[in-house]
Amino acid sequence: WSILPFFLFSLFSGALSDRWSRKGLLIGSDLARAALVCSIPWVIGNSNSLNAVYPLVFAIGIFTCLFSPAKFSIIPGIVNDGHLLAANSLVTTSALLSVLAGTVAGSVVFDKLGFSASIYIDAITYLFSAGTIWMIRVKKSDPSGIKHGTTLFFDIKAGMKYIYHNAQLIILIGFGSLFWFVGISFYIMVSEFAGKIWGFTTLTPLGALFTSMGAGLLAGSILVGKYGDRVERRILYTGSMVIMALGVTIFSFLCSYMAAFGIVFLIGAAGGVFLSPINADIQRIVPDEFRGKTFACKDVFVNAATVSPILALGKLTTLVSVRALLLCLGAGIFLVGIFVAWASARLNRITAK
Repeated sequence: WSILPFFLFSLFSGALSDRWSRKGLLIGSDLARAALVCSIPWVIGNSNSLNAVYPLVFAIGIFTCLFSPAKFSIIPGIVNDGHLLAANSLVTTSALLSVLAGTVAGSVVFDKLGFSASIYIDAITYLFSAGTIWMIRVKKSDPSGIKHGTTLFFDIKAGMKYIYHNAQLIILIGFGSLFWFVGISFYIMVSEFAGKIWGFTTLTPLGALFTSMGAGLLAGSILVGKYGDRVERRILYTGSMVIMALGVTIFSFLCSYMAAFGIVFLIGAAGGVFLSPINADIQRIVPDEFRGKTFACKDVFVNAATVSPILALGKLTTLVSVRALLLCLGAGIFLVGIFVAWASARLNRITAK
């Protein structure tokens, strides 16, 4: 229910972020989500059923869908072109670390404070986000109102036509989708591995493992943010993909929980190196009037890639051993690396201005 709006409304949200003030869209989306999240305990308490929550989650997803393309489209208006890679590395890392840390912290808060308090704390995070965005100064032009002379559907059609005829853009959107397909697959398999191989029955050991992965993501993103523009894109993307494949393959043979920390750190670092340049490269090759629509289109494919392994692996883990699945994933990443090596050669000319 939270992901469905990305498939239904992403193209419209992208067009709106190219027409309206992106800063205004970001703040408005946060405020709306804060109000919707706050209403969840009240709705459950009055209906005594979870069914009433689904429309709320769907509505929250709509505003998240509106938030996403505006967030990435506004970055070039905040920093200079030479700092785009570093800025996107920070944004990407903070988002990934939030997911990993939130998995652990959310469990603790829920256990200690209960459902309603956890929900209200979650709503406060949206208000904090809105407040920090309000303090941002947009240095470059930011759409301030609806464009006259064209319809929303015309804008969407023009954006899709632009993406279709831009080979570099198609490659970058594909890279983003590949990363999330691989990342979610590994996330699910590690969770299964912890229970079936190591016999863990609590979340704490698994949370510690994902914290190590988060540290790797942070290290990889910082590294590519500082030195990424000095390296050819073919080497950057292909090398990190090969390291991820090697790490996942080694993980499939592990017996020691302690040894896993070093491996997942390596996988995380390679993931940070692979993921961080994608948004910066898109921002450099896409003009401002198509930027929101491009990131909205990317959201559609990324969310499809995120949902796919959740649906498939839930069944596979009951039929095939988790070691075999991890080994297949590692081999699959190696094969994908061949495609990445071929495709990323077209991206070598994307460098800081």
